Amino acid sequence: MSEIPSLPLPASLPREEAMRSWGQAASSYEPDVWEFEYRVHRYLGRVPEAELRARYDGVARNLQTIVSADRNVIPINSFLSSWYWYRKEHQTRFEFFLRDLPLHRPWPVIVKRDLSTAPARPRSPNAGDVLFRYGERKWLQGLLDFGRLRMKSAKEYALMEKDPARQDDEQIKHSYSPGQYVTITMPDGRDVHPTGDLKRSTSGTDYFLYCVSMDWDPHLFDDFSGTDCCVVIKNPDEFARRLERAAANLLPGWYFHHCPVEYFDTHERVRNERIDNAMSKEFRFAYQREYRFLFAGFGMAATGFIDLELGPLQDITELHMRP
Repeated sequence: MSEIPSLPLPASLPREEAMRSWGQAASSYEPDVWEFEYRVHRYLGRVPEAELRARYDGVARNLQTIVSADRNVIPINSFLSSWYWYRKEHQTRFEFFLRDLPLHRPWPVIVKRDLSTAPARPRSPNAGDVLFRYGERKWLQGLLDFGRLRMKSAKEYALMEKDPARQDDEQIKHSYSPGQYVTITMPDGRDVHPTGDLKRSTSGTDYFLYCVSMDWDPHLFDDFSGTDCCVVIKNPDEFARRLERAAANLLPGWYFHHCPVEYFDTHERVRNERIDNAMSKEFRFAYQREYRFLFAGFGMAATGFIDLELGPLQDITELHMRP
Protein backbone atom coordinates (compact mmCIF):
# COMPACT_ATOMS: atom_id res chain seq x y z
CA MET A 1 0.00 0.00 0.00
CA SER A 2 1.33 3.43 -0.91
CA GLU A 3 2.26 5.95 1.79
CA ILE A 4 0.53 8.84 0.04
CA PRO A 5 -2.65 8.78 -2.04
CA SER A 6 -2.29 8.87 -5.80
CA LEU A 7 -4.14 10.80 -8.44
CA PRO A 8 -6.94 8.85 -10.14
CA LEU A 9 -5.02 6.64 -12.54
CA PRO A 10 -5.96 5.38 -16.03
CA ALA A 11 -8.00 2.17 -16.11
CA SER A 12 -5.93 0.67 -18.93
CA LEU A 13 -2.30 -0.41 -19.12
CA PRO A 14 0.01 -0.84 -22.11
CA ARG A 15 -0.20 -4.23 -23.78
CA GLU A 16 1.60 -6.99 -21.93
CA GLU A 17 4.12 -7.57 -24.72
CA ALA A 18 4.93 -3.84 -24.81
CA MET A 19 5.61 -3.82 -21.07
CA ARG A 20 7.62 -7.02 -21.26
CA SER A 21 9.83 -5.60 -24.02
CA TRP A 22 11.00 -2.97 -21.54
CA GLY A 23 11.39 -5.38 -18.62
CA GLN A 24 8.19 -4.12 -16.99
CA ALA A 25 5.23 -5.78 -15.34
CA ALA A 26 1.81 -4.52 -14.28
CA SER A 27 3.33 -3.72 -10.87
CA SER A 28 5.55 -1.10 -12.57
CA TYR A 29 2.39 1.00 -12.86
CA GLU A 30 1.46 0.92 -9.16
CA PRO A 31 2.09 3.88 -6.82
CA ASP A 32 3.55 1.74 -4.01
CA VAL A 33 6.21 0.50 -6.45
CA TRP A 34 6.92 4.08 -7.51
CA GLU A 35 7.48 4.97 -3.85
CA PHE A 36 9.77 1.97 -3.32
CA GLU A 37 11.79 2.93 -6.40
CA TYR A 38 12.05 6.47 -5.12
CA ARG A 39 13.24 5.49 -1.66
CA VAL A 40 15.95 3.37 -3.29
CA HIS A 41 17.00 6.25 -5.56
CA ARG A 42 15.89 9.56 -4.03
CA TYR A 43 16.87 11.71 -6.98
CA LEU A 44 15.15 14.87 -5.71
CA GLY A 45 16.50 14.65 -2.17
CA ARG A 46 18.85 17.62 -2.51
CA VAL A 47 16.76 19.78 -4.82
CA PRO A 48 16.06 23.19 -3.21
CA GLU A 49 12.47 23.70 -2.13
CA ALA A 50 11.78 26.47 -4.68
CA GLU A 51 13.01 24.21 -7.50
CA LEU A 52 10.92 21.33 -6.17
CA ARG A 53 7.80 23.51 -6.30
CA ALA A 54 8.64 24.65 -9.84
CA ARG A 55 9.18 21.04 -10.88
CA TYR A 56 5.78 20.03 -9.52
CA ASP A 57 4.13 22.94 -11.35
CA GLY A 58 5.75 21.80 -14.60
CA VAL A 59 4.68 18.19 -14.14
CA ALA A 60 1.12 19.32 -13.33
CA ARG A 61 1.00 21.46 -16.48
CA ASN A 62 2.13 18.52 -18.59
CA LEU A 63 -0.36 16.16 -16.94
CA GLN A 64 -3.24 18.47 -17.75
CA THR A 65 -2.08 18.91 -21.34
CA ILE A 66 -0.62 15.59 -22.45
CA VAL A 67 -2.57 12.82 -20.72
CA SER A 68 -5.02 11.10 -23.07
CA ALA A 69 -6.38 7.64 -23.83
CA ASP A 70 -4.04 7.08 -26.77
CA ARG A 71 -1.08 7.75 -24.48
CA ASN A 72 -2.22 5.33 -21.77
CA VAL A 73 -1.04 2.41 -23.90
CA ILE A 74 2.54 3.72 -24.22
CA PRO A 75 5.00 2.15 -21.72
CA ILE A 76 5.84 4.20 -18.65
CA ASN A 77 9.50 4.85 -19.48
CA SER A 78 8.60 7.18 -22.40
CA PHE A 79 7.71 10.85 -21.93
CA LEU A 80 4.98 10.21 -24.51
CA SER A 81 3.13 8.01 -22.00
CA SER A 82 0.40 9.23 -19.66
CA TRP A 83 1.87 6.88 -17.07
CA TYR A 84 5.26 8.60 -17.23
CA TRP A 85 3.67 11.81 -15.97
CA TYR A 86 1.57 10.13 -13.29
CA ARG A 87 4.76 8.55 -11.92
CA LYS A 88 6.66 11.86 -12.02
CA GLU A 89 3.81 13.62 -10.22
CA HIS A 90 3.61 10.95 -7.54
CA GLN A 91 7.34 10.79 -6.87
CA THR A 92 7.71 14.59 -6.79
CA ARG A 93 4.82 14.87 -4.35
CA PHE A 94 6.35 11.98 -2.37
CA GLU A 95 9.48 14.10 -1.89
CA PHE A 96 7.29 16.80 -0.31
CA PHE A 97 5.92 14.10 2.00
CA LEU A 98 9.39 12.86 2.95
CA ARG A 99 10.44 16.41 3.84
CA ASP A 100 7.22 16.96 5.79
CA LEU A 101 6.43 19.91 3.53
CA PRO A 102 2.89 20.92 2.58
CA LEU A 103 2.14 20.94 -1.13
CA HIS A 104 2.04 24.55 -2.28
CA ARG A 105 -0.91 24.11 -4.65
CA PRO A 106 -3.96 21.93 -5.31
CA TRP A 107 -3.47 18.60 -7.04
CA PRO A 108 -3.81 18.76 -10.83
CA VAL A 109 -7.26 17.84 -12.09
CA ILE A 110 -7.17 15.78 -15.28
CA VAL A 111 -10.14 16.43 -17.56
CA LYS A 112 -10.79 15.18 -21.06
CA ARG A 113 -10.09 17.97 -23.51
CA ASP A 114 -12.70 18.74 -26.14
CA LEU A 115 -10.80 19.08 -29.42
CA SER A 116 -13.77 18.32 -31.65
CA THR A 117 -13.42 21.72 -33.36
CA ALA A 118 -9.68 21.41 -33.98
CA PRO A 119 -8.81 22.11 -37.63
CA ALA A 120 -6.52 19.06 -37.67
CA ARG A 121 -5.06 16.46 -35.30
CA PRO A 122 -2.07 14.10 -35.56
CA ARG A 123 -2.83 10.45 -36.18
CA SER A 124 -0.91 9.50 -33.00
CA PRO A 125 1.36 11.09 -30.35
CA ASN A 126 4.60 12.40 -31.85
CA ALA A 127 3.51 11.42 -35.36
CA GLY A 128 4.56 14.72 -36.92
CA ASP A 129 2.17 14.14 -39.82
CA VAL A 130 0.59 17.57 -39.31
CA LEU A 131 2.27 20.58 -37.69
CA PHE A 132 1.13 23.85 -36.14
CA ARG A 133 2.89 27.21 -36.13
CA TYR A 134 1.40 29.57 -33.53
CA GLY A 135 2.04 33.29 -33.88
CA GLU A 136 0.80 36.69 -34.96
CA ARG A 137 -1.25 37.06 -38.12
CA LYS A 138 0.89 39.95 -39.37
CA TRP A 139 3.72 37.41 -39.75
CA LEU A 140 1.86 34.20 -40.43
CA GLN A 141 -0.15 35.63 -43.32
CA GLY A 142 3.19 36.15 -45.04
CA LEU A 143 4.11 32.54 -44.35
CA LEU A 144 0.89 31.37 -45.99
CA ASP A 145 0.99 33.71 -49.01
CA PHE A 146 4.72 33.86 -49.76
CA GLY A 147 6.39 31.25 -47.57
CA ARG A 148 8.20 33.94 -45.59
CA LEU A 149 9.75 32.77 -42.33
CA ARG A 150 12.65 33.59 -40.04
CA MET A 151 15.03 30.98 -38.68
CA LYS A 152 16.83 32.13 -35.53
CA SER A 153 20.17 31.05 -34.20
CA ALA A 154 20.50 29.37 -30.81
CA LYS A 155 22.21 32.54 -29.58
CA GLU A 156 19.25 34.62 -30.74
CA TYR A 157 16.85 32.47 -28.70
CA ALA A 158 18.99 33.16 -25.62
CA LEU A 159 18.00 36.84 -25.95
CA MET A 160 14.31 35.85 -25.63
CA GLU A 161 14.70 34.48 -22.09
CA LYS A 162 11.97 36.73 -20.69
CA ASP A 163 9.35 34.72 -22.58
CA PRO A 164 8.44 31.83 -20.19
CA ALA A 165 7.73 29.45 -23.06
CA ARG A 166 11.22 30.04 -24.51
CA GLN A 167 13.34 29.92 -21.35
CA ASP A 168 15.17 26.73 -22.25
CA ASP A 169 18.91 27.18 -22.95
CA GLU A 170 19.30 26.34 -26.64
CA GLN A 171 23.10 26.09 -26.51
CA ILE A 172 23.74 23.98 -23.42
CA LYS A 173 21.59 21.29 -21.77
CA HIS A 174 22.07 20.48 -18.10
CA SER A 175 21.24 17.37 -16.10
CA TYR A 176 21.99 16.28 -12.54
CA SER A 177 23.06 13.13 -10.73
CA PRO A 178 22.04 12.98 -7.05
CA GLY A 179 25.19 13.69 -5.07
CA GLN A 180 24.49 11.09 -2.37
CA TYR A 181 24.99 8.34 -4.97
CA VAL A 182 28.14 9.83 -6.55
CA THR A 183 31.69 8.91 -5.53
CA ILE A 184 34.64 10.90 -6.87
CA THR A 185 38.11 9.37 -6.64
CA MET A 186 40.79 12.03 -6.05
CA PRO A 187 44.33 11.85 -7.53
CA ASP A 188 45.63 10.58 -4.18
CA GLY A 189 43.14 7.72 -4.20
CA ARG A 190 40.71 9.18 -1.66
CA ASP A 191 36.98 8.77 -2.31
CA VAL A 192 34.90 11.88 -1.73
CA HIS A 193 31.18 12.60 -2.06
CA PRO A 194 29.87 15.94 -3.39
CA THR A 195 27.80 18.04 -1.01
CA GLY A 196 25.28 18.78 -3.77
CA ASP A 197 24.10 17.16 -6.98
CA LEU A 198 26.60 16.57 -9.78
CA LYS A 199 25.82 18.82 -12.75
CA ARG A 200 26.45 17.56 -16.28
CA SER A 201 26.38 19.93 -19.25
CA THR A 202 26.02 19.03 -22.92
CA SER A 203 26.87 21.45 -25.70
CA GLY A 204 27.23 21.08 -29.44
CA THR A 205 27.33 22.80 -32.80
CA ASP A 206 25.72 26.13 -33.65
CA TYR A 207 22.45 25.98 -35.57
CA PHE A 208 19.54 27.90 -37.02
CA LEU A 209 16.10 26.85 -35.86
CA TYR A 210 12.42 27.01 -36.80
CA CYS A 211 9.98 25.64 -34.22
CA VAL A 212 6.42 24.36 -34.56
CA SER A 213 4.10 22.19 -32.49
CA MET A 214 2.72 18.73 -33.29
CA ASP A 215 -0.82 19.30 -32.00
CA TRP A 216 -3.65 21.78 -31.84
CA ASP A 217 -3.88 23.23 -28.33
CA PRO A 218 -5.89 26.40 -27.57
CA HIS A 219 -3.74 26.96 -24.46
CA LEU A 220 -0.64 27.47 -26.61
CA PHE A 221 -2.13 30.73 -27.89
CA ASP A 222 -1.55 32.10 -24.38
CA ASP A 223 2.06 30.94 -24.14
CA PHE A 224 3.62 33.04 -26.88
CA SER A 225 3.22 36.80 -26.67
CA GLY A 226 0.84 38.32 -29.23
CA THR A 227 -0.30 35.00 -30.66
CA ASP A 228 -3.67 35.34 -32.41
CA CYS A 229 -3.61 32.64 -35.09
CA CYS A 230 -2.06 29.38 -36.20
CA VAL A 231 -0.82 28.06 -39.53
CA VAL A 232 -1.54 24.35 -39.95
CA ILE A 233 1.13 22.63 -42.04
CA LYS A 234 -0.70 19.72 -43.68
CA ASN A 235 2.30 18.24 -45.50
CA PRO A 236 5.40 18.54 -43.28
CA ASP A 237 7.67 16.62 -45.66
CA GLU A 238 6.89 18.92 -48.57
CA PHE A 239 7.29 21.94 -46.28
CA ALA A 240 10.73 20.61 -45.29
CA ARG A 241 11.74 20.13 -48.93
CA ARG A 242 10.83 23.72 -49.79
CA LEU A 243 12.57 25.03 -46.68
CA GLU A 244 15.79 23.17 -47.47
CA ARG A 245 15.70 24.39 -51.07
CA ALA A 246 15.11 28.02 -50.03
CA ALA A 247 18.13 27.97 -47.69
CA ALA A 248 20.52 26.21 -50.09
CA ASN A 249 22.28 29.37 -51.29
CA LEU A 250 22.42 31.01 -47.86
CA LEU A 251 23.73 27.98 -45.98
CA PRO A 252 25.89 25.93 -48.34
CA GLY A 253 27.37 22.91 -46.61
CA TRP A 254 25.05 23.09 -43.60
CA TYR A 255 23.27 19.93 -42.46
CA PHE A 256 19.45 20.09 -42.59
CA HIS A 257 17.42 18.03 -40.16
CA HIS A 258 13.82 17.95 -38.92
CA CYS A 259 12.14 15.76 -36.29
CA PRO A 260 10.26 15.84 -32.95
CA VAL A 261 12.02 17.14 -29.86
CA GLU A 262 13.00 14.62 -27.19
CA TYR A 263 12.13 15.68 -23.64
CA PHE A 264 14.21 14.56 -20.66
CA ASP A 265 14.03 14.75 -16.87
CA THR A 266 17.02 16.76 -15.68
CA HIS A 267 17.12 14.82 -12.38
CA GLU A 268 16.22 11.28 -13.43
CA ARG A 269 18.03 10.22 -16.56
CA VAL A 270 16.93 7.14 -18.49
CA ARG A 271 19.59 4.48 -19.02
CA ASN A 272 21.53 5.08 -22.27
CA GLU A 273 19.58 8.30 -22.82
CA ARG A 274 21.28 10.64 -25.28
CA ILE A 275 20.96 14.37 -24.74
CA ASP A 276 21.52 16.62 -27.74
CA ASN A 277 21.84 20.38 -27.33
CA ALA A 278 19.72 21.00 -30.43
CA MET A 279 17.05 18.28 -30.30
CA SER A 280 16.55 17.73 -26.53
CA LYS A 281 14.63 19.91 -24.06
CA GLU A 282 13.87 19.83 -20.35
CA PHE A 283 10.66 17.92 -19.73
CA ARG A 284 8.90 20.93 -18.20
CA PHE A 285 8.36 22.09 -21.80
CA ALA A 286 6.80 18.80 -22.95
CA TYR A 287 3.32 20.40 -23.18
CA GLN A 288 4.58 22.26 -26.28
CA ARG A 289 5.00 18.98 -28.22
CA GLU A 290 7.66 20.67 -30.30
CA TYR A 291 8.91 19.75 -33.76
CA ARG A 292 12.05 21.37 -35.14
CA PHE A 293 13.52 22.29 -38.51
CA LEU A 294 17.22 22.86 -38.08
CA PHE A 295 20.38 23.74 -40.00
CA ALA A 296 23.55 22.72 -38.15
CA GLY A 297 26.89 24.31 -39.00
CA PHE A 298 29.34 21.77 -37.54
CA GLY A 299 32.08 24.36 -37.05
CA MET A 300 30.41 27.25 -38.89
CA ALA A 301 29.02 30.00 -36.68
CA ALA A 302 25.28 30.67 -36.46
CA THR A 303 24.47 34.19 -35.31
CA GLY A 304 21.40 36.39 -35.54
CA PHE A 305 18.79 35.07 -37.95
CA ILE A 306 18.13 34.31 -41.60
CA ASP A 307 14.99 35.25 -43.52
CA LEU A 308 13.74 32.77 -46.12
CA GLU A 309 11.02 32.81 -48.78
CA LEU A 310 9.68 29.38 -49.76
CA GLY A 311 7.04 30.58 -52.21
CA PRO A 312 3.24 30.42 -51.75
CA LEU A 313 2.18 27.66 -49.36
CA GLN A 314 -1.62 27.65 -49.76
CA ASP A 315 -1.47 24.13 -51.18
CA ILE A 316 0.04 22.66 -48.01
CA THR A 317 -1.01 25.08 -45.25
CA GLU A 318 -4.11 26.69 -43.74
CA LEU A 319 -4.43 29.71 -41.46
CA HIS A 320 -6.81 29.53 -38.48
CA MET A 321 -7.61 32.31 -36.05
CA ARG A 322 -7.49 31.90 -32.29
CA PRO A 323 -10.66 30.16 -31.05
